[in-house]
Amino acid sequence: MKNNRLMKNLGKATVAAALLATGVSPVLAATENKTEVKSNKTAAESSSKKTSSPESSKASSSSEASKSSSSAASSSSKKAAKKSTKKAAKKAAKKSTKKAAKKAAKKSTKKTTKKAAKKAAKNTKKSVKTTKKSTKKAAKNTKKAAKTTKKSAKKAAKNTKKAAKTTKKSTKKAAKNTKKAAKTTKKSAKKAAKNTKKAAKTAKKAAKKASAKSTSASSTSSAK
Repeated sequence: MKNNRLMKNLGKATVAAALLATGVSPVLAATENKTEVKSNKTAAESSSKKTSSPESSKASSSSEASKSSSSAASSSSKKAAKKSTKKAAKKAAKKSTKKAAKKAAKKSTKKTTKKAAKKAAKNTKKSVKTTKKSTKKAAKNTKKAAKTTKKSAKKAAKNTKKAAKTTKKSTKKAAKNTKKAAKTTKKSAKKAAKNTKKAAKTAKKAAKKASAKSTSASSTSSAK
């Protein structure tokens, strides 16, 4: 029975420690322990009075032993409860701190990652926008350059065509002039040859006439 009571008291001390670990004050448990010890003492005294004189002495001794045992158990329970409470509180605080630190670290990491991801997304968007703008500008410049090249090529082709036309016209005119000059030269040469032939004929005729005149004069001279 004494052992049962001791076990009961120890159990209550353990409960008190557990209550403290969960935030409940162990004063209530301590009060219950004292009440239990007092109740046990009263029960022992009452039991002693009902027994005979020799049994009364024995009961008294037993009650004293029970009281002493209860006091030791109570002290031991208090000590164990204090130690258990301290250990439980330390463990709970350590667990709570570790959990809070882990939670804070997780939150901080999540926040930092989210911030970094947001920044990276913003930079990527900015880069894409810049690239798009540069591409658009480059395409515009290329189009403009192509247009200018086309215009220049068209102008050069027009000038080449004009120059070829002018050259053809000049060549045709030069050929015409050359043909005309050749015709004129041929005509002049023919006329000159005709004149030369005429002059030779006239000269021959004059020479013949002169010869005839000379012969006639010679005959006249002989007749005299």
